[in-house]
Order: sequence, then structure tokens, then C-alpha cells
Amino acid sequence: MSDRDTIRQFLATLNYRLRGVVRDAPKSFYTYLPAGDGRSAVEIIHHVNDLLRFVVRAFDKGSIVPMSPTEPEAELSTFGKLLEIVDMHLQKSELTGDVKGRALTLHVLLQGPLADAMTHVGQLAQLRRQAGSPVAYENYMLAEIEPGKFPV
Repeated sequence: MSDRDTIRQFLATLNYRLRGVVRDAPKSFYTYLPAGDGRSAVEIIHHVNDLLRFVVRAFDKGSIVPMSPTEPEAELSTFGKLLEIVDMHLQKSELTGDVKGRALTLHVLLQGPLADAMTHVGQLAQLRRQAGSPVAYENYMLAEIEPGKFPV
């Protein structure tokens, strides 16, 4: 499996995990804020989309990436579109640019914005539990996840 194939599998896994966290979530989950300083679920999903926009621009600085209002349905739709754009670039484009002098490589994207996105999916799962609607247990090693497929 090439690095690009691994990243494509990661994107499909990111989609599967995030979609699992929001599946059948009550509307109140998206705006729930626990005590202390933090983001609501919809704000976290918006941030994940910002991370994916960065990845898109790592392949094509001039690309137009979808923006959405901070509303759950719009953010989730944008999330799916961004995954598809990144997946398309992984199949045919080369990375461009750098961050503070460090060349953008697939490894850099994985250890930076993509790993950060998965961390935020974990935050969403914890936030859902705190909001009183925990995500059901699942053995993710048994999940059928295919690169390039981003079911809603």
C-alpha cells in the first residue's frame, strides 16, 4: 500500500468515525457546551472542515473550497465535499508549498491537520457522551471502510 493509499484509507476512516458520532444525535448535541471553555459540536465540525481546507490548499493553492454557515447540516455536507476533493487530489495531484519553511509532504499532512481532525472526532464522541447521548460501542477493526467512499 502506498502512502497515498494509506492517506485515502485514513480519510475514509475519518468519515466513518465522524459520521458514527453524529448518527442519530439529538439536535441539542450540536450546540451543547460543557462547563468551562470549549467548542460546541458544530464549531468542532467547522474546525475539522478548516483543517481539510488546508489540506486541499496543500495540493492546489488556487482551489476554491466550499464554505458553510456554522449549521450542522451544512457543515456535515461540506465535510463530505472536502473529503472527496482531498481524495481526488491524492489520486492525481502533487503537493505544493511549505509551512514555515518545511515542505508539505503526505507525512506532514498526516501528522498535522489530518491527525488533528481525528483528535477532534474523539472530542465529538466525548462531547456527545457529556450531552447525555453516548455513541454506541463498535469494534472499528470490523468496520467495512473503503478508500474513496464517503457514505453519509
